[in-house]
This record gives sequence, C-alpha cells and structure tokens, in this order.
Amino acid sequence: MDQKTQQVLQKLLHQIANERSNNRALKNQIADLINRFKQHKIQFKAVEKWIEKAAQRIKYIEDIPGKRIPYLLNFVIELPPSGNAEGAQDGIVSIANQQFFDTQQIPMDGPFVATHYMGALQLKTYSLGPTEARPQDVAAGTEVITPLSGRFRPLASTNDDFSGAYIGPGTTVLTGISDVNTPRPGELDFLFTLEDEGSRRARQNQIPQPSRYIFTEVDRPYYLAVSDFYERGSVIRWTVTPTREMDLIEMAYVAYNGFSGGEGADIDGVDPNRRVFASGGTLYLTMGGYKILQAQTPAV
Repeated sequence: MDQKTQQVLQKLLHQIANERSNNRALKNQIADLINRFKQHKIQFKAVEKWIEKAAQRIKYIEDIPGKRIPYLLNFVIELPPSGNAEGAQDGIVSIANQQFFDTQQIPMDGPFVATHYMGALQLKTYSLGPTEARPQDVAAGTEVITPLSGRFRPLASTNDDFSGAYIGPGTTVLTGISDVNTPRPGELDFLFTLEDEGSRRARQNQIPQPSRYIFTEVDRPYYLAVSDFYERGSVIRWTVTPTREMDLIEMAYVAYNGFSGGEGADIDGVDPNRRVFASGGTLYLTMGGYKILQAQTPAV
C-alpha cells in the first residue's frame, strides 16, 4: 500500500474516532436531558399536588367540617345600685363613665360563629336607707323586692315602651303609677366594646358603640354585616361603660301585692304608700350564632 493511501486511511480512521467521541458526548447529553426531564416531571407532580391541595384548603366558614348547632354565648355583668340621690349613703354608687366587663372563653369542642348581638337588663331595686319617718327600713344599698324587681328592661332610653312610673323624689301627689309619662324606671344607656383577647382583634375602632345599636328597632337584634368567626379557646371580652346614672324609682310599696315598706310619710312628705328606691341590675349580653362541633384539632 502506497504512502498516499495510508494517509487517506489514517485520516478516515481519525474522523471515525472523532465521530465516535462526539456520539458518546451526545449520548451523555441525551441521558442527562432525560434525567433532568424525570426530575422536572417529579417536581411538576409535586407542584400539581400542591396546587390541588391549595384548592382544597378551607376558604370560607361554610367549608369548615363539623356539625352546626345553634349556640348563644352569654355574658353577665352586675351593675351596683346607683342614683342621683342627694347625700347618697354608703352602698349607693356612681356607675356613670365606669367600665364593667365580662369575659367568656370559646369551648374546645369547636369554633363559634357569631351572627348577631342581643341584650336585656334585669332590674333590681335597692333601699336608700332608713329615714326619720322610716327607721325600720334596711340599710342603703340593700336589695329589696318591689313590683319592678326581676323585670327585663331595654338597653337604651330611646327604645322603651313602658308607659308610666314617676322617677325621683317628687313634689306632686300622684294617684296612680301611670299618671305621668316621664323617663322610665330602670333604663340603662351605655357604650360598649368587643375584643378577642387572644388575637387582640377589636370589633370596632377606638370609638365604642352606643347601646342603642343592639336593638335598632323594637326587639330587633344587632345583625352583623358578616358572620364573625372565633376559634376554639378564644377569650372574648365585652366591656360596657354607662353614660349616666340609672334613675331613682318612686312607686307604690306599702300593701302592694303583699309588699311592706313601713308606715309613715315618705321622704317627700307626700304619700306614706310610696317609696323611692335606687336601681341596678343584671345586664345580660348575648352573641347569637352557632357552634361547629368537631374533633380536637384546629379548624383552620
């Protein structure tokens, strides 16, 4: 074989070696791409599962699993006897601009969803203390049973259908309990705030709400704009601040349905069968709505 032919063959062998080397590199690149594709496919599946899981997550209160039952979350605030009596004795206090509050915790059997607020004042009457004409009367601030004891009264003086009772020490002889149409007995006006103490989330801005809102019409609850969700274990604080004293009450007391208040002229010197009392009571405030009963795990 001549020299020229050998050179050509060597050149061809060199080209074949280069092509084989290139083919191996290409094969490696293809294998690398296949591996990358498999990894991306796994990642794509993971992303797909994540998206599917996200789509199934709870978005609305209605999506929370559990049995719905009606539920009333009740708050109770005791208001001491108050009144604008001259020279008020011990036991008769001022409640105007004083804060009173109650806290309630959501039970652990499930979250609570509030839909409206309600409330009422159960009236109590208290003695103003013995006088010269009535030395046998009990001490000031002692609760006494009268015809108004235990009655439920509205939470704002602008929403009161009660038609008759004279308020305060009077100077006019009254022949009947409904002779005049003056401020009603046991009316309470106050400002209130609501707060979830766990999350420190208030249900209003820095300005408290008037009690008039709780019943915007006669016995119409305060409906919320949206349902208010409270997780289990949440502690809710309801604070009220009376804007004025509760009124003194004058009423028939002696021989009224068996009630006995002592004989002698009343403190106004008019009628021995009438008596003036301080008023207070038990304030019931309610968040109405429903519980979502479920297992002992977080709802969201």
